[in-house]
Amino acid sequence: MKLRIRKFRDWKIRTKLVAISLTLIIFPLLFGAYLSLQRFTRAMQEYAELDLENVVTGIKELAQAKQILFEQDVIKDLKVARHILSHYADFVTIHPDRTAKVRVLNPPPGERQEITVPFWSIGSQPITLDSRIAEQTHDLTGSHMLILQRLPDDGMLVLSTSLKREDGTPAVGILIPAKSDITRTVLEGKRYVGRFNVANTWYLAAVEPFRDSGGLIIGAIGAVIKEQLETALKRSILKIRVGETGYAYVLDNTGTLVIHPAKEGKNIISDRDPDGFEFIRAMVTRAPRLSPGSVGTIRYPWMNPELGDTRPRMKIVKYAYFQPWEWIIAAGSYEDEIFYAVRQTRSFIFFVAITSLLVAIALSLVLARFLSRPILKLTEVTGRMAGGDLSQSVDIDSGDEIGLLARSFNLMANQVRDHTTTLEKMVEKRTEELRESREKYRNLSHLLNNILESSTEYSIIATDMSGNILEYNSGSARIFGWSKAEMIGIKGIPMTLRDEDRDSDLIRTLARKVMKQGVTEQEMIRRRKNGETFPVNSIITALRNTEGKIYGFLEIARDISEKKRLEKELWDTKEYLENILESTPDGVVTTDPKGIITYVNRGMEAMIGWPKERLIGVHISRFYLNGIDEARNIMKILRERERHRNYEITMVVEGNGRKRRIIPILTSNALLKDETGQIIGTMGVFKDLSEQKKLEEQLRRTMATLIQAGKMRALGDLVAGVAHELNNPLMASTTLLHVIDENMPRDDPNRKRLEVIEQCNKRIGKIVSQLRDFSRQSRFEFLSVDVNKAFENVLTMTSQQLMNHNIRVVKRFQPDLPRVMGDGNQLEQVFLNLISNARDAMENAAKKTLTIETRARPENGTVEVTIKDSGCGIPRENMDKIFDPFFSTKEVGKGTGLGLSICYSIIELHGGKIEVDSRVGRGSRFRIFLPIPEEGDTDGEKDSGG
Repeated sequence: MKLRIRKFRDWKIRTKLVAISLTLIIFPLLFGAYLSLQRFTRAMQEYAELDLENVVTGIKELAQAKQILFEQDVIKDLKVARHILSHYADFVTIHPDRTAKVRVLNPPPGERQEITVPFWSIGSQPITLDSRIAEQTHDLTGSHMLILQRLPDDGMLVLSTSLKREDGTPAVGILIPAKSDITRTVLEGKRYVGRFNVANTWYLAAVEPFRDSGGLIIGAIGAVIKEQLETALKRSILKIRVGETGYAYVLDNTGTLVIHPAKEGKNIISDRDPDGFEFIRAMVTRAPRLSPGSVGTIRYPWMNPELGDTRPRMKIVKYAYFQPWEWIIAAGSYEDEIFYAVRQTRSFIFFVAITSLLVAIALSLVLARFLSRPILKLTEVTGRMAGGDLSQSVDIDSGDEIGLLARSFNLMANQVRDHTTTLEKMVEKRTEELRESREKYRNLSHLLNNILESSTEYSIIATDMSGNILEYNSGSARIFGWSKAEMIGIKGIPMTLRDEDRDSDLIRTLARKVMKQGVTEQEMIRRRKNGETFPVNSIITALRNTEGKIYGFLEIARDISEKKRLEKELWDTKEYLENILESTPDGVVTTDPKGIITYVNRGMEAMIGWPKERLIGVHISRFYLNGIDEARNIMKILRERERHRNYEITMVVEGNGRKRRIIPILTSNALLKDETGQIIGTMGVFKDLSEQKKLEEQLRRTMATLIQAGKMRALGDLVAGVAHELNNPLMASTTLLHVIDENMPRDDPNRKRLEVIEQCNKRIGKIVSQLRDFSRQSRFEFLSVDVNKAFENVLTMTSQQLMNHNIRVVKRFQPDLPRVMGDGNQLEQVFLNLISNARDAMENAAKKTLTIETRARPENGTVEVTIKDSGCGIPRENMDKIFDPFFSTKEVGKGTGLGLSICYSIIELHGGKIEVDSRVGRGSRFRIFLPIPEEGDTDGEKDSGG
């Protein structure tokens, strides 16, 4: 019984000793190892994920550097576009009475396809549907220019651009909605710099507000550059590798791969993992929501049969969002590749821990047999080892269980030391791997530096907040003259400024702007090392760390001396040529190859009577009498000879509040060619021949009048003599016939013959009387004559006769018609002759109307008398003969041909003139102009009654 109790006590004591040993020795060691393993595992995983973040951040910073260069170029080109516009005028002219219909290229669903807008021009140059200014800017800068008009709904419509459709025509009609970032920014009066999509093609755009003379925003002007992925940037991204199979790639916001080792251009937005999770869609959705400078993480299972995978493996991807290009920059690999070293280390440590636990349990069972001092000593040594001193050992040299435990403990301690040494070596190895990762990151940074150094046309200077220069590229050394060694680490920016700019505290002013706005741009004068000053275009941005705090400034500057010189030369040449063209009195016109007017001078404006703004953009054939045929004929001659001189054409001008005008023109023309010999238009010099033609016509009429007057005078002298010679025998014959008649019996058969002779003598007497009148041998008595009354007298005598011929008489007499000086009987004779001729002319007319009109013409001091019939008219070939004596178109016996000749002589004697207009089948119109006497000329004169 005592033996059993002793054995029980020994077992109980040993159990307690084992428990005590496990508690005091093994558990502290295992707990410390476990904590160390956990810390090590987390540190290794963090370092691995940090590598991925560094890759993503490095690519983003490289893209940011490229973006700054692109933005600088497009903003510079925008300023050139504004400068070119300012050469035409300070503000746009809006023509509310003139509109244009613009076809919308990208109408929203359900919206109209065509918009009517007011016509725009600037100076003499049209803007609406005209791309010449935009093309001029494109030729000078390489960027495409946009001119946009603000719509009533605050949207923007492209009126003019050098962008081309697929068919090569200007891409006018692009609609930018009111809710777009471009429209909202411009309507706030700010400049928009960002992306711009046209027909699924992305451009980098800079757009500024366009104001009228009152400061109201009426549209916008912009410059765009087509986004082209840099080959060096793409090559750098494709070279990046993560683990064995991981890589970096770039998506756009639609899920299309922009840069990828194997699937570039493919849309993978709908890719799913084995669980159905659309990880690409999730990444595209979350990326834009990341805060600035942060990197997102996504994990998903993935199986790649091409790599021999038979089951999904967990993949980790780090991604960041680059807003200017709407890029999602990503880098990732399988977790088992990234954390391979971590898992290996954990497995080894776990194995060591289990082994150590088993050994500790075995040693505890042996230790339970020792109840004396060696146990305390062993406990003390164990405590030291738990504190981290693994160099301890138990100095117990006995052959019992305690000695065995001490030796086993020492063996375990040696193994722990060995495993710890192994663990330290593994840690050093992983540390070296991390160091290599950092070296790769430094290489990437070196690549960025190489890119900066290659920008020799731009000065790129980075400073800290105190102004000490941190980075100074080769372009800066070339532009300013100071070497990199001279400038790094010092406050060198003031050295590049003029004295007055340093005194004006320019640097602090610019720094405040950047800190407030994030970026600023300014043209300023800078100084080189040799003291020479020159203009630069400078863009200054803030440098921010990953937390978004500003730690310095970056200036990108470009020498614009040559640009300023070329702009001045261009402006001076333009002013010189325009002064020459504007000073000539002749009209000068240029057109494009299609005949559209591109320029007119003041002489042409005065000739046509239209303003320059309305003439430009009109086809030249509109002003030719023969229209497009005349324009084609001129172009044909120019293509054969390149130029021709003194070519007579006829122009016709209508509209602009004036009646239709015919203008005879003498023109000289030439082709316009560019430096390659291509025809770019034509130039014409137009001389108005209107006055010259009027003088020639006046001269012709004067000569005809002189000839007619000479003929009449010569014929008058002849007729006067003939009348005198005929009158004497006629009087004798008449006397003899009277005597014979008195003496002849009433029933004499010869009496009838005698009556016939008497009728012949009367006819001869009448002819002699007319001849005397024609020869001005009749006496004239000039008195004050009422022309209206004279007409009434004539109509009284002829009214019955006119009624018998069914002729309707229309009288338009001016009631207060001034009186004229003349012989009433002679004027009545003129009126009677003209009415008789009108009656005969309407003999066979279907509609017989005689219109008589009188009116005063104060502008030339005459009374105008008009007698118009609806008769047969006078043939053109007879118009020059109607006033000739003895010329008649009537049948024989119905006229002597002296009536109009006598009328002409009577009116000429009264100091007036007679004119005739006639068209065959339309009737004739005779106009008589009698001079109105000056006041006092009629005093004392009697009224002729007629």
